[in-house]
Amino acid sequence: MRKLRLLCAPVLACVLLGATIAPASVGASSLPATPIVLDSSLKIHPLLQAEAQIDPTRVVRVIVQQVQPPSSGFLGNLLGGLLGGGSNTGDEQFTIIPALVTSVQLGSIAAMAQDPNVRYISPDGPVQIIPGVPLVTGLLGGVLGLVGGLLGGGASQPPVSGYFSGSAGRNSVGSSHLSTTYPFDSGATGAWAGSAGASDTGSGVTVAVLDSGVDLNHPDLTGHVMAVSVNTSASGPSDGYGHGTHVAGLIVGQDTAGHYIGVAPRANVVSVKLSDDTGAAYESDVLRGLQWVSQNRTNYNIRAINLSLSAAVPQSYATSPIDAAVENLWHQGVTVVASAGNLGAGEDAVWYAPGNDPLAITVGCLDDNQTVAPGDDSLCTISSRGVTEDGFAKPDLVAPGRKIVSTLSAGINGQPAVLATTFPSRITADGRHIRLSGTSMSAPVVTGAVALLMQRHPGLTPDQVKKLLVSTTSSYPGQADKAGELNIVAALRANVPAAAPQTLLPIGGSGAPAGQVTLLWDGNQWATTFWTGGHWDAGYWDAGHWDATYWQAGHWDGATWVAGYWDAGHWDGGHWDSQRWLAGHWDAGYWDSSTYD
Repeated sequence: MRKLRLLCAPVLACVLLGATIAPASVGASSLPATPIVLDSSLKIHPLLQAEAQIDPTRVVRVIVQQVQPPSSGFLGNLLGGLLGGGSNTGDEQFTIIPALVTSVQLGSIAAMAQDPNVRYISPDGPVQIIPGVPLVTGLLGGVLGLVGGLLGGGASQPPVSGYFSGSAGRNSVGSSHLSTTYPFDSGATGAWAGSAGASDTGSGVTVAVLDSGVDLNHPDLTGHVMAVSVNTSASGPSDGYGHGTHVAGLIVGQDTAGHYIGVAPRANVVSVKLSDDTGAAYESDVLRGLQWVSQNRTNYNIRAINLSLSAAVPQSYATSPIDAAVENLWHQGVTVVASAGNLGAGEDAVWYAPGNDPLAITVGCLDDNQTVAPGDDSLCTISSRGVTEDGFAKPDLVAPGRKIVSTLSAGINGQPAVLATTFPSRITADGRHIRLSGTSMSAPVVTGAVALLMQRHPGLTPDQVKKLLVSTTSSYPGQADKAGELNIVAALRANVPAAAPQTLLPIGGSGAPAGQVTLLWDGNQWATTFWTGGHWDAGYWDAGHWDATYWQAGHWDGATWVAGYWDAGHWDGGHWDSQRWLAGHWDAGYWDSSTYD
Protein backbone atom coordinates (compact mmCIF):
# COMPACT_ATOMS: atom_id res chain seq x y z
CA MET A 1 0.00 0.00 0.00
CA ARG A 2 2.93 2.26 -0.63
CA LYS A 3 1.07 4.97 -2.54
CA LEU A 4 -1.81 5.21 -0.09
CA ARG A 5 0.52 5.57 2.85
CA LEU A 6 2.82 8.09 1.25
CA LEU A 7 -0.06 10.33 0.36
CA CYS A 8 -1.60 10.05 3.81
CA ALA A 9 1.71 11.07 5.34
CA PRO A 10 1.71 14.66 3.95
CA VAL A 11 -1.82 15.09 5.29
CA LEU A 12 -0.59 14.25 8.77
CA ALA A 13 2.36 16.55 8.38
CA CYS A 14 -0.12 19.30 7.60
CA VAL A 15 -2.06 18.67 10.77
CA LEU A 16 1.10 19.11 12.80
CA LEU A 17 1.31 22.62 11.46
CA GLY A 18 -2.35 23.43 11.83
CA ALA A 19 -1.91 24.17 8.17
CA THR A 20 -4.00 25.11 5.18
CA ILE A 21 -3.91 22.80 2.19
CA ALA A 22 -4.40 25.01 -0.81
CA PRO A 23 -5.76 23.32 -3.92
CA ALA A 24 -3.49 23.24 -6.92
CA SER A 25 -4.16 25.77 -9.62
CA VAL A 26 -3.83 23.26 -12.42
CA GLY A 27 -5.75 20.04 -12.91
CA ALA A 28 -7.51 20.16 -9.54
CA SER A 29 -11.09 19.57 -10.63
CA SER A 30 -11.58 16.90 -7.97
CA LEU A 31 -10.61 19.24 -5.11
CA PRO A 32 -12.81 21.88 -3.44
CA ALA A 33 -12.65 25.52 -4.53
CA THR A 34 -11.64 26.69 -1.05
CA PRO A 35 -8.56 25.65 0.94
CA ILE A 36 -8.76 22.73 3.36
CA VAL A 37 -7.90 23.84 6.88
CA LEU A 38 -6.66 21.26 9.37
CA ASP A 39 -6.81 22.04 13.09
CA SER A 40 -4.53 20.08 15.43
CA SER A 41 -6.59 21.15 18.45
CA LEU A 42 -9.59 19.11 17.32
CA LYS A 43 -10.11 15.55 18.54
CA ILE A 44 -10.57 14.46 14.93
CA HIS A 45 -8.20 12.60 12.63
CA PRO A 46 -6.90 14.91 9.85
CA LEU A 47 -8.24 12.66 7.10
CA LEU A 48 -11.75 13.08 8.51
CA GLN A 49 -11.22 16.82 8.87
CA ALA A 50 -10.19 17.11 5.25
CA GLU A 51 -13.03 15.02 3.89
CA ALA A 52 -15.62 16.87 5.99
CA GLN A 53 -14.72 20.02 4.08
CA ILE A 54 -14.89 18.27 0.72
CA ASP A 55 -18.12 16.26 1.13
CA PRO A 56 -19.85 17.02 4.47
CA THR A 57 -23.00 15.01 3.70
CA ARG A 58 -21.16 11.78 3.03
CA VAL A 59 -21.80 9.00 5.57
CA VAL A 60 -18.64 7.26 6.74
CA ARG A 61 -17.64 4.71 9.33
CA VAL A 62 -15.70 6.05 12.32
CA ILE A 63 -14.29 4.83 15.62
CA VAL A 64 -15.14 7.11 18.53
CA GLN A 65 -12.85 6.64 21.52
CA GLN A 66 -14.52 7.61 24.78
CA VAL A 67 -13.13 8.94 28.03
CA GLN A 68 -15.34 6.48 29.90
CA PRO A 69 -17.78 3.81 28.68
CA PRO A 70 -20.92 5.85 27.98
CA SER A 71 -24.40 5.50 29.34
CA SER A 72 -27.24 4.56 27.03
CA GLY A 73 -28.36 8.17 27.20
CA PHE A 74 -25.14 9.36 25.58
CA LEU A 75 -25.49 6.93 22.71
CA GLY A 76 -29.17 7.57 22.17
CA ASN A 77 -29.14 11.35 22.47
CA LEU A 78 -25.89 12.23 20.74
CA LEU A 79 -25.94 9.74 17.90
CA GLY A 80 -29.67 10.00 17.46
CA GLY A 81 -29.37 13.73 17.00
CA LEU A 82 -26.43 13.50 14.63
CA LEU A 83 -27.98 10.79 12.49
CA GLY A 84 -31.47 12.23 12.40
CA GLY A 85 -33.08 10.11 15.12
CA GLY A 86 -33.65 6.38 15.45
CA SER A 87 -31.18 3.64 16.17
CA ASN A 88 -28.25 2.70 14.00
CA THR A 89 -28.14 -1.10 13.90
CA GLY A 90 -24.52 -1.01 12.72
CA ASP A 91 -23.26 0.60 15.95
CA GLU A 92 -20.96 -1.46 18.15
CA GLN A 93 -19.70 -0.55 21.60
CA PHE A 94 -16.37 -2.13 22.48
CA THR A 95 -15.13 -3.10 25.93
CA ILE A 96 -11.45 -3.81 25.20
CA ILE A 97 -11.22 -0.01 25.16
CA PRO A 98 -14.06 2.51 25.58
CA ALA A 99 -14.84 2.98 21.90
CA LEU A 100 -17.85 3.01 19.61
CA VAL A 101 -17.83 2.25 15.91
CA THR A 102 -20.64 3.98 14.09
CA SER A 103 -21.69 5.58 10.81
CA VAL A 104 -22.09 9.34 10.72
CA GLN A 105 -22.16 12.20 8.25
CA LEU A 106 -18.77 13.84 7.88
CA GLY A 107 -20.27 17.23 8.59
CA SER A 108 -21.54 16.04 11.98
CA ILE A 109 -18.21 14.81 13.30
CA ALA A 110 -17.15 18.22 14.64
CA ALA A 111 -20.27 18.37 16.83
CA MET A 112 -19.66 14.82 18.06
CA ALA A 113 -16.09 15.70 19.02
CA GLN A 114 -17.29 18.51 21.29
CA ASP A 115 -18.85 16.05 23.71
CA PRO A 116 -16.60 15.89 26.80
CA ASN A 117 -16.77 12.09 26.79
CA VAL A 118 -15.27 11.87 23.29
CA ARG A 119 -11.52 11.33 23.40
CA TYR A 120 -10.73 11.03 19.68
CA ILE A 121 -12.46 10.20 16.39
CA SER A 122 -10.66 8.35 13.61
CA PRO A 123 -11.65 6.48 10.43
CA ASP A 124 -12.63 2.83 10.61
CA GLY A 125 -9.99 2.36 7.96
CA PRO A 126 -9.00 -0.81 6.11
CA VAL A 127 -6.39 -3.19 7.47
CA GLN A 128 -3.93 -4.89 5.16
CA ILE A 129 -3.37 -8.59 5.73
CA ILE A 130 0.22 -8.63 4.53
CA PRO A 131 1.04 -9.51 1.79
CA GLY A 132 -1.94 -7.98 0.03
CA VAL A 133 -3.83 -8.30 -3.21
CA PRO A 134 -5.43 -5.48 -5.20
CA LEU A 135 -8.07 -3.25 -3.71
CA VAL A 136 -10.84 -2.49 -6.19
CA THR A 137 -11.89 0.80 -4.69
CA GLY A 138 -10.79 4.41 -4.67
CA LEU A 139 -8.42 5.83 -2.07
CA LEU A 140 -11.00 7.64 0.02
CA GLY A 141 -13.60 4.97 -0.56
CA GLY A 142 -11.20 2.38 0.81
CA VAL A 143 -10.26 4.43 3.85
CA LEU A 144 -13.57 6.05 4.69
CA GLY A 145 -16.18 3.86 3.03
CA LEU A 146 -19.31 2.77 4.87
CA VAL A 147 -19.02 -0.84 5.98
CA GLY A 148 -22.63 -1.83 5.95
CA GLY A 149 -23.81 -4.96 7.71
CA LEU A 150 -20.51 -5.97 9.27
CA LEU A 151 -21.47 -5.16 12.83
CA GLY A 152 -24.33 -6.39 14.87
CA GLY A 153 -23.69 -5.25 18.41
CA GLY A 154 -21.35 -8.10 19.36
CA ALA A 155 -23.57 -9.38 22.18
CA SER A 156 -23.28 -13.12 21.45
CA GLN A 157 -20.04 -15.10 21.39
CA PRO A 158 -19.25 -16.76 18.04
CA PRO A 159 -18.75 -20.55 18.01
CA VAL A 160 -15.27 -22.06 18.27
CA SER A 161 -14.27 -25.01 16.05
CA GLY A 162 -11.41 -27.50 16.18
CA TYR A 163 -9.63 -29.20 19.04
CA PHE A 164 -6.28 -29.61 20.80
CA SER A 165 -4.87 -33.15 20.98
CA GLY A 166 -1.42 -32.58 22.44
CA SER A 167 1.30 -34.69 20.81
CA ALA A 168 -1.08 -37.47 19.80
CA GLY A 169 -0.73 -38.44 16.15
CA ARG A 170 2.49 -36.48 15.63
CA ASN A 171 5.97 -37.75 15.03
CA SER A 172 8.87 -36.71 17.23
CA VAL A 173 10.28 -33.28 16.48
CA GLY A 174 13.59 -33.29 14.65
CA SER A 175 15.54 -31.35 12.06
CA SER A 176 17.09 -34.10 9.96
CA HIS A 177 14.49 -33.98 7.18
CA LEU A 178 13.68 -30.25 7.10
CA SER A 179 13.24 -28.63 3.70
CA THR A 180 13.23 -25.13 5.18
CA THR A 181 16.07 -23.08 6.66
CA TYR A 182 14.26 -20.69 9.01
CA PRO A 183 14.10 -23.21 11.92
CA PHE A 184 17.90 -23.45 11.79
CA ASP A 185 18.57 -19.74 11.38
CA SER A 186 16.18 -18.72 14.16
CA GLY A 187 17.60 -21.27 16.60
CA ALA A 188 14.39 -23.31 16.80
CA THR A 189 16.17 -26.56 15.92
CA GLY A 190 18.59 -25.97 18.78
CA ALA A 191 15.69 -25.48 21.17
CA TRP A 192 14.10 -28.76 20.03
CA ALA A 193 17.39 -30.61 20.46
CA GLY A 194 17.96 -29.27 23.97
CA SER A 195 20.91 -27.01 23.15
CA ALA A 196 19.65 -24.61 25.83
CA GLY A 197 19.03 -27.36 28.36
CA ALA A 198 15.75 -29.26 28.21
CA SER A 199 14.03 -29.72 24.86
CA ASP A 200 11.58 -26.90 24.17
CA THR A 201 8.80 -27.35 21.62
CA GLY A 202 6.07 -25.05 22.99
CA SER A 203 4.15 -27.79 24.76
CA GLY A 204 1.26 -26.52 26.86
CA VAL A 205 1.36 -22.98 25.46
CA THR A 206 -1.40 -21.41 23.36
CA VAL A 207 -1.01 -18.39 21.11
CA ALA A 208 -3.67 -16.59 19.10
CA VAL A 209 -3.28 -15.70 15.43
CA LEU A 210 -5.51 -12.78 14.41
CA ASP A 211 -5.63 -13.06 10.65
CA SER A 212 -7.67 -14.35 7.70
CA GLY A 213 -8.73 -17.63 9.30
CA VAL A 214 -7.27 -21.12 9.16
CA ASP A 215 -7.73 -24.42 7.37
CA LEU A 216 -8.66 -26.70 10.28
CA ASN A 217 -8.39 -29.79 8.06
CA HIS A 218 -4.81 -29.20 6.97
CA PRO A 219 -2.90 -32.32 8.09
CA ASP A 220 0.02 -30.23 9.39
CA LEU A 221 -2.30 -28.38 11.78
CA THR A 222 -5.03 -30.79 12.85
CA GLY A 223 -5.17 -31.24 16.60
CA HIS A 224 -3.19 -28.08 17.31
CA VAL A 225 -5.56 -25.39 16.04
CA MET A 226 -8.95 -24.12 17.12
CA ALA A 227 -10.75 -21.40 15.20
CA VAL A 228 -13.33 -18.65 15.61
CA SER A 229 -14.55 -15.93 13.27
CA VAL A 230 -15.37 -12.45 14.55
CA ASN A 231 -16.22 -11.09 11.09
CA THR A 232 -19.93 -11.55 10.48
CA SER A 233 -19.48 -11.18 6.72
CA ALA A 234 -17.31 -14.28 6.63
CA SER A 235 -18.82 -17.69 5.92
CA GLY A 236 -17.02 -19.15 8.93
CA PRO A 237 -13.56 -19.51 10.47
CA SER A 238 -12.02 -21.19 7.41
CA ASP A 239 -9.37 -19.39 5.39
CA GLY A 240 -10.45 -18.34 1.92
CA TYR A 241 -7.50 -16.00 1.55
CA GLY A 242 -4.65 -18.24 2.65
CA HIS A 243 -2.61 -15.91 4.80
CA GLY A 244 -3.72 -17.04 8.26
CA THR A 245 -3.10 -20.71 7.49
CA HIS A 246 0.44 -19.93 6.35
CA VAL A 247 1.10 -17.95 9.55
CA ALA A 248 -0.32 -20.70 11.79
CA GLY A 249 1.92 -23.28 10.12
CA LEU A 250 5.02 -21.23 10.88
CA ILE A 251 4.18 -21.49 14.57
CA VAL A 252 2.75 -25.00 15.09
CA GLY A 253 2.79 -26.82 11.73
CA GLN A 254 4.35 -30.27 11.32
CA ASP A 255 4.00 -32.59 8.35
CA THR A 256 4.44 -36.34 8.68
CA ALA A 257 7.65 -36.38 6.64
CA GLY A 258 9.30 -33.73 8.79
CA HIS A 259 9.94 -31.40 5.84
CA TYR A 260 7.91 -28.48 7.19
CA ILE A 261 7.93 -27.88 10.95
CA GLY A 262 6.94 -24.67 12.72
CA VAL A 263 9.01 -23.03 15.42
CA ALA A 264 6.88 -24.40 18.29
CA PRO A 265 5.29 -27.61 16.93
CA ARG A 266 3.85 -28.75 20.28
CA ALA A 267 2.18 -25.41 21.00
CA ASN A 268 -1.45 -24.67 20.12
CA VAL A 269 -3.00 -21.89 18.06
CA VAL A 270 -6.37 -20.24 18.40
CA SER A 271 -7.14 -18.66 15.03
CA VAL A 272 -9.27 -15.52 15.33
CA LYS A 273 -10.56 -14.66 11.87
CA LEU A 274 -10.70 -10.89 11.36
CA SER A 275 -11.28 -10.66 7.63
CA ASP A 276 -14.02 -11.73 5.29
CA ASP A 277 -13.38 -14.67 2.98
CA THR A 278 -11.43 -12.51 0.51
CA GLY A 279 -9.04 -11.13 3.13
CA ALA A 280 -10.70 -7.70 3.56
CA ALA A 281 -10.73 -6.30 7.10
CA TYR A 282 -11.18 -3.00 8.93
CA GLU A 283 -9.87 -1.56 12.16
CA SER A 284 -13.13 -2.39 13.91
CA ASP A 285 -12.59 -6.04 12.97
CA VAL A 286 -9.19 -5.94 14.64
CA LEU A 287 -10.72 -4.39 17.77
CA ARG A 288 -13.35 -7.15 17.81
CA GLY A 289 -10.65 -9.79 17.53
CA LEU A 290 -8.54 -8.26 20.27
CA GLN A 291 -11.63 -8.04 22.44
CA TRP A 292 -12.39 -11.74 21.87
CA VAL A 293 -8.86 -12.61 23.01
CA SER A 294 -9.26 -10.43 26.10
CA GLN A 295 -12.52 -12.15 27.00
CA ASN A 296 -11.30 -15.71 26.32
CA ARG A 297 -7.57 -15.65 27.09
CA THR A 298 -8.01 -17.53 30.39
CA ASN A 299 -10.25 -20.23 28.89
CA TYR A 300 -7.63 -21.16 26.28
CA ASN A 301 -4.45 -20.14 28.15
CA ILE A 302 -3.58 -17.62 25.44
CA ARG A 303 -0.15 -16.21 26.31
CA ALA A 304 0.67 -14.34 23.10
CA ILE A 305 -0.93 -13.04 19.93
CA ASN A 306 0.43 -12.71 16.41
CA LEU A 307 -0.63 -9.69 14.35
CA SER A 308 0.75 -10.01 10.81
CA LEU A 309 -1.25 -7.03 9.61
CA SER A 310 -1.07 -3.27 9.32
CA ALA A 311 -3.57 -0.43 9.46
CA ALA A 312 -3.85 1.63 6.30
CA VAL A 313 -4.22 5.00 8.04
CA PRO A 314 -1.14 6.35 9.87
CA GLN A 315 -1.60 7.56 13.43
CA SER A 316 0.28 8.28 16.59
CA TYR A 317 0.04 5.39 19.02
CA ALA A 318 -1.58 7.90 21.38
CA THR A 319 -4.65 8.18 19.15
CA SER A 320 -4.81 4.74 17.51
CA PRO A 321 -7.65 2.56 18.86
CA ILE A 322 -5.79 -0.57 17.76
CA ASP A 323 -2.70 0.43 19.75
CA ALA A 324 -4.83 1.21 22.80
CA ALA A 325 -6.41 -2.26 22.66
CA VAL A 326 -3.00 -3.87 22.11
CA GLU A 327 -1.63 -2.14 25.20
CA ASN A 328 -4.60 -3.25 27.28
CA LEU A 329 -3.94 -6.88 26.31
CA TRP A 330 -0.26 -6.39 27.08
CA HIS A 331 -1.12 -5.28 30.59
CA GLN A 332 -3.42 -8.29 30.92
CA GLY A 333 -0.36 -10.50 30.46
CA VAL A 334 -0.63 -11.27 26.73
CA THR A 335 2.56 -10.75 24.72
CA VAL A 336 1.86 -8.97 21.44
CA VAL A 337 3.98 -9.70 18.36
CA ALA A 338 3.39 -7.51 15.29
CA SER A 339 4.87 -7.40 11.79
CA ALA A 340 6.79 -4.22 11.00
CA GLY A 341 5.31 -3.85 7.52
CA ASN A 342 6.79 -3.98 4.05
CA LEU A 343 7.54 -0.34 3.23
CA GLY A 344 11.33 -0.41 3.38
CA ALA A 345 13.03 2.70 4.70
CA GLY A 346 10.34 5.17 3.66
CA GLU A 347 9.69 8.11 5.97
CA ASP A 348 6.30 6.71 6.97
CA ALA A 349 7.38 3.06 7.01
CA VAL A 350 6.68 2.44 10.72
CA TRP A 351 3.79 4.86 11.28
CA TYR A 352 1.05 2.20 11.27
CA ALA A 353 -0.67 0.25 14.04
CA PRO A 354 0.00 -2.13 15.61
CA GLY A 355 3.69 -2.24 14.68
CA ASN A 356 4.16 1.39 15.74
CA ASP A 357 3.23 0.75 19.37
CA PRO A 358 6.24 1.08 21.70
CA LEU A 359 5.16 -1.82 23.91
CA ALA A 360 4.60 -4.41 21.17
CA ILE A 361 7.38 -6.65 19.84
CA THR A 362 7.70 -5.40 16.27
CA VAL A 363 9.44 -7.77 13.84
CA GLY A 364 11.31 -6.98 10.65
CA CYS A 365 12.24 -9.33 7.82
CA LEU A 366 15.59 -11.11 7.56
CA ASP A 367 16.71 -12.75 4.30
CA ASP A 368 18.63 -15.89 5.25
CA ASN A 369 19.44 -16.50 1.58
CA GLN A 370 18.01 -20.01 1.94
CA THR A 371 21.09 -21.20 3.79
CA VAL A 372 21.80 -22.12 7.42
CA ALA A 373 25.09 -20.21 7.45
CA PRO A 374 24.69 -16.72 8.99
CA GLY A 375 27.40 -15.11 6.90
CA ASP A 376 25.07 -14.44 3.95
CA ASP A 377 22.10 -13.13 5.94
CA SER A 378 20.80 -9.64 5.15
CA LEU A 379 17.84 -7.38 5.75
CA CYS A 380 14.95 -7.88 3.34
CA THR A 381 14.78 -4.84 1.10
CA ILE A 382 11.07 -4.35 1.78
CA SER A 383 11.30 -4.64 5.58
CA SER A 384 9.88 -1.50 7.24
CA ARG A 385 12.33 0.32 9.46
CA GLY A 386 12.72 3.80 10.88
CA VAL A 387 11.13 6.01 13.50
CA THR A 388 7.46 6.17 14.46
CA GLU A 389 5.53 9.43 14.63
CA ASP A 390 6.18 9.38 18.37
CA GLY A 391 9.93 9.01 18.04
CA PHE A 392 10.45 5.29 18.67
CA ALA A 393 12.83 3.19 16.60
CA LYS A 394 11.19 0.14 15.02
CA PRO A 395 11.43 -2.80 14.49
CA ASP A 396 12.70 -4.32 17.72
CA LEU A 397 14.33 -7.35 16.07
CA VAL A 398 14.32 -9.24 12.76
CA ALA A 399 13.59 -12.88 11.91
CA PRO A 400 13.65 -14.95 8.72
CA GLY A 401 10.89 -13.86 6.37
CA ARG A 402 11.98 -14.32 2.76
CA LYS A 403 10.94 -17.33 0.68
CA ILE A 404 9.30 -19.02 3.64
CA VAL A 405 7.39 -22.23 2.84
CA SER A 406 4.45 -23.08 5.10
CA THR A 407 0.94 -24.49 5.08
CA LEU A 408 -1.48 -23.63 2.25
CA SER A 409 -5.21 -23.39 2.86
CA ALA A 410 -7.46 -25.51 0.65
CA GLY A 411 -9.81 -22.53 0.31
CA ILE A 412 -13.53 -22.23 0.91
CA ASN A 413 -16.61 -23.69 -0.79
CA GLY A 414 -14.65 -25.52 -3.42
CA GLN A 415 -12.68 -22.42 -4.39
CA PRO A 416 -8.91 -22.35 -3.86
CA ALA A 417 -7.38 -19.79 -1.54
CA VAL A 418 -6.79 -16.35 -3.03
CA LEU A 419 -3.03 -16.61 -2.50
CA ALA A 420 -2.98 -19.98 -4.30
CA THR A 421 -4.52 -18.48 -7.43
CA THR A 422 -2.35 -15.36 -7.14
CA PHE A 423 0.95 -17.24 -6.82
CA PRO A 424 0.49 -20.69 -8.39
CA SER A 425 4.22 -20.97 -9.13
CA ARG A 426 4.99 -20.79 -5.42
CA ILE A 427 2.97 -23.87 -4.48
CA THR A 428 5.04 -26.93 -3.56
CA ALA A 429 4.84 -30.23 -5.41
CA ASP A 430 2.64 -31.76 -2.71
CA GLY A 431 0.06 -28.99 -3.26
CA ARG A 432 -0.28 -28.37 0.49
CA HIS A 433 2.37 -25.67 1.05
CA ILE A 434 3.19 -22.29 -0.46
CA ARG A 435 6.18 -19.93 -0.45
CA LEU A 436 5.57 -16.35 0.75
CA SER A 437 7.78 -13.46 1.80
CA GLY A 438 7.54 -10.42 4.05
CA THR A 439 7.36 -9.34 7.67
CA SER A 440 4.10 -11.29 7.93
CA MET A 441 6.24 -14.42 7.83
CA SER A 442 8.85 -13.03 10.24
CA ALA A 443 6.38 -12.20 13.01
CA PRO A 444 5.10 -15.79 13.56
CA VAL A 445 8.70 -17.03 13.78
CA VAL A 446 9.05 -14.72 16.80
CA THR A 447 5.62 -15.72 18.13
CA GLY A 448 6.80 -19.33 18.02
CA ALA A 449 9.89 -18.27 19.97
CA VAL A 450 7.60 -16.69 22.58
CA ALA A 451 5.84 -20.05 22.96
CA LEU A 452 9.17 -21.78 23.53
CA LEU A 453 10.10 -19.22 26.20
CA MET A 454 6.70 -19.61 27.85
CA GLN A 455 7.14 -23.37 28.07
CA ARG A 456 10.50 -22.89 29.76
CA HIS A 457 9.37 -19.99 32.00
CA PRO A 458 5.55 -20.06 32.39
CA GLY A 459 5.49 -17.02 34.67
CA LEU A 460 7.08 -14.57 32.24
CA THR A 461 5.41 -11.21 31.76
CA PRO A 462 5.23 -9.63 28.28
CA ASP A 463 7.93 -7.12 29.28
CA GLN A 464 10.25 -9.94 30.37
CA VAL A 465 9.61 -11.82 27.12
CA LYS A 466 10.45 -8.75 25.07
CA LYS A 467 13.63 -8.06 27.00
CA LEU A 468 14.79 -11.68 26.67
CA LEU A 469 14.23 -11.72 22.91
CA VAL A 470 15.62 -8.26 22.13
CA SER A 471 18.64 -8.40 24.43
CA THR A 472 19.87 -11.75 23.07
CA THR A 473 19.71 -11.04 19.33
CA SER A 474 22.69 -11.67 17.07
CA SER A 475 24.22 -9.24 14.65
CA TYR A 476 24.10 -9.97 10.94
CA PRO A 477 26.07 -8.68 7.93
CA GLY A 478 25.16 -5.16 6.94
CA GLN A 479 22.83 -4.71 9.92
CA ALA A 480 20.84 -1.53 9.28
CA ASP A 481 20.00 -0.52 12.88
CA LYS A 482 19.86 -1.87 16.42
CA ALA A 483 17.30 -4.53 15.50
CA GLY A 484 19.36 -7.72 15.62
CA GLU A 485 18.53 -11.23 14.43
CA LEU A 486 16.38 -13.54 16.57
CA ASN A 487 18.47 -16.06 18.53
CA ILE A 488 16.14 -18.49 20.30
CA VAL A 489 18.83 -20.56 21.98
CA ALA A 490 20.48 -17.45 23.45
CA ALA A 491 17.11 -16.26 24.75
CA LEU A 492 16.44 -19.62 26.40
CA ARG A 493 19.89 -19.64 28.00
CA ALA A 494 19.66 -16.08 29.33
CA ASN A 495 18.82 -15.25 32.91
CA VAL A 496 15.24 -14.13 33.39
CA PRO A 497 15.20 -10.35 33.91
CA ALA A 498 13.37 -8.69 36.77
CA ALA A 499 9.64 -8.34 36.34
CA ALA A 500 9.58 -4.62 35.67
CA PRO A 501 7.77 -2.57 33.03
CA GLN A 502 9.71 -1.49 29.97
CA THR A 503 11.54 1.81 30.09
CA LEU A 504 10.18 3.47 27.00
CA LEU A 505 12.45 6.15 25.61
CA PRO A 506 12.05 7.63 22.15
CA ILE A 507 15.11 8.74 20.24
CA GLY A 508 16.50 11.80 22.00
CA GLY A 509 13.99 11.45 24.83
CA SER A 510 14.54 11.70 28.56
CA GLY A 511 12.99 9.88 31.48
CA ALA A 512 9.31 10.19 32.23
CA PRO A 513 8.18 12.70 34.87
CA ALA A 514 7.39 11.15 38.23
CA GLY A 515 4.04 9.39 38.24
CA GLN A 516 3.58 9.58 34.46
CA VAL A 517 3.16 6.57 32.21
CA THR A 518 3.10 5.79 28.50
CA LEU A 519 0.33 3.22 28.39
CA LEU A 520 -2.94 4.19 26.77
CA TRP A 521 -5.92 2.33 28.28
CA ASP A 522 -5.14 0.01 31.19
CA GLY A 523 -8.67 -1.31 31.61
CA ASN A 524 -9.70 1.42 34.02
CA GLN A 525 -8.44 4.77 32.79
CA TRP A 526 -6.64 6.56 30.00
CA ALA A 527 -3.13 7.85 30.56
CA THR A 528 -2.65 11.61 30.45
CA THR A 529 0.90 11.64 29.18
CA PHE A 530 2.32 10.43 25.89
CA TRP A 531 5.55 10.41 24.01
CA THR A 532 5.69 12.73 21.02
CA GLY A 533 8.91 12.78 19.07
CA GLY A 534 11.17 12.77 22.10
CA HIS A 535 9.11 15.28 24.12
CA TRP A 536 6.83 14.73 27.08
CA ASP A 537 3.68 16.80 27.13
CA ALA A 538 0.62 16.89 29.34
CA GLY A 539 -2.08 16.05 26.88
CA TYR A 540 -0.49 15.25 23.53
CA TRP A 541 -2.24 18.15 21.79
CA ASP A 542 -1.09 20.83 24.22
CA ALA A 543 -0.13 24.28 23.02
CA GLY A 544 3.46 23.84 24.11
CA HIS A 545 4.01 21.29 21.40
CA TRP A 546 2.15 23.06 18.64
CA ASP A 547 3.35 26.62 19.12
CA ALA A 548 5.22 28.64 16.55
CA THR A 549 8.53 28.21 18.36
CA TYR A 550 8.55 24.48 17.84
CA TRP A 551 7.37 24.65 14.27
CA GLN A 552 9.72 27.42 13.26
CA ALA A 553 11.69 27.45 10.05
CA GLY A 554 14.21 25.02 11.48
CA HIS A 555 11.56 22.28 11.37
CA TRP A 556 9.27 23.20 8.52
CA ASP A 557 11.03 25.66 6.29
CA GLY A 558 9.67 26.94 3.05
CA ALA A 559 11.88 24.67 1.02
CA THR A 560 9.87 21.72 2.27
CA TRP A 561 6.35 22.95 2.78
CA VAL A 562 5.64 25.54 0.08
CA ALA A 563 4.81 25.01 -3.54
CA GLY A 564 7.75 22.69 -4.00
CA TYR A 565 5.95 20.08 -1.94
CA TRP A 566 2.28 21.00 -2.12
CA ASP A 567 2.32 21.78 -5.82
CA ALA A 568 0.04 20.38 -8.46
CA GLY A 569 2.28 17.35 -8.75
CA HIS A 570 1.19 16.20 -5.27
CA TRP A 571 -2.34 17.50 -4.81
CA ASP A 572 -3.93 17.80 -8.22
CA GLY A 573 -6.55 15.57 -9.72
CA GLY A 574 -3.85 13.40 -11.22
CA HIS A 575 -3.07 12.07 -7.75
CA TRP A 576 -6.49 12.12 -6.17
CA ASP A 577 -8.94 11.17 -8.90
CA SER A 578 -10.65 7.81 -8.83
CA GLN A 579 -8.88 6.46 -11.87
CA ARG A 580 -5.49 6.75 -10.25
CA TRP A 581 -6.64 4.80 -7.21
CA LEU A 582 -8.49 1.98 -8.92
CA ALA A 583 -6.99 -1.29 -10.06
CA GLY A 584 -4.38 0.43 -12.21
CA HIS A 585 -2.54 1.55 -9.09
CA TRP A 586 -3.52 -1.25 -6.77
CA ASP A 587 -2.28 -4.09 -8.90
CA ALA A 588 0.21 -6.60 -7.62
CA GLY A 589 3.11 -4.43 -8.74
CA TYR A 590 2.23 -1.78 -6.18
CA TRP A 591 1.45 -3.95 -3.19
CA ASP A 592 4.30 -4.28 -0.76
CA SER A 593 5.09 -7.94 -0.88
CA SER A 594 2.68 -9.43 -3.38
CA THR A 595 5.46 -9.82 -5.92
CA TYR A 596 8.41 -9.83 -3.52
CA ASP A 597 9.99 -13.26 -3.42
